[in-house]
Amino acid sequence: MSKKILMIDGYDYDGWKSLNDCDCIDAFKHYGETLKSISSSPLEIITIHPGKKEEYIPQGISLEDFNGIVWTGSSLNIYDSNPGITRQIELAKETLKINTNIFGSCWGLQVYVTAAGGSVRKNPKGREIVVARNIQLNEDGKRHFMYNDKCEKFDALCSHLDEVEKIPPDSNILSSNDHSEIQALSFKINGANFCGTQYHPEFDFEILSKILCARKSILISENIFNDNDHADKTISCLDNLTKNNGNGDYLKIGQDILDKRIRNKELKNWLNYISN
Repeated sequence: MSKKILMIDGYDYDGWKSLNDCDCIDAFKHYGETLKSISSSPLEIITIHPGKKEEYIPQGISLEDFNGIVWTGSSLNIYDSNPGITRQIELAKETLKINTNIFGSCWGLQVYVTAAGGSVRKNPKGREIVVARNIQLNEDGKRHFMYNDKCEKFDALCSHLDEVEKIPPDSNILSSNDHSEIQALSFKINGANFCGTQYHPEFDFEILSKILCARKSILISENIFNDNDHADKTISCLDNLTKNNGNGDYLKIGQDILDKRIRNKELKNWLNYISN
């Protein structure tokens, strides 16, 4: 039996234009492809775009029609006040009133933290991008279904400038690293069951390469890359990994990222959970 997933696109038009200019697939399309590739049962995915449209829920669709909700990343910053951000926070609040399961990646985590009473800030340690190193599960993380069969310490693909500053009431931090204390958390409100990650378990090497291409000048200005050559070498390494023509030595990555089954484990576990 197929499962119905509501995919919520976190981007606005301006934020995604630079990525489209680098021939990057839309985040929601990539996310949907990842979910379908790892799901044990067929998925029917309907996508809405609250960051782009004032009227974003199609006629005849209810939030309660779905087995689960997935919220993508974004280039937005939650502390910037604009209608596209406000609409997303208000939508998240509405989903927390119903009996559903929710997964948020990066921006999706930040939206739900804000909607549930927490706060988000610009990370004082700067941007974390390409690889989030040495993410460590705590005791709550070891017990959480999202991390079933996941190593207690691992690396993950990532791209974020902001981080959770204050967690919502009755939340559980699940994992941390030296860059961000909150790499994953979970909470339950009413009938809604949320879990999310600051990193991107849906990412592959191709989409990350396109993101680096689009934001190369910003990343050089932030000293993430020393210069164009450094950036281009990283992008080239990711492109080679996309083609299975290389290894992770240059980026110092291992099987926890190279192996798709491990890289996507959190999402696979979430899909299994909502199927039970």
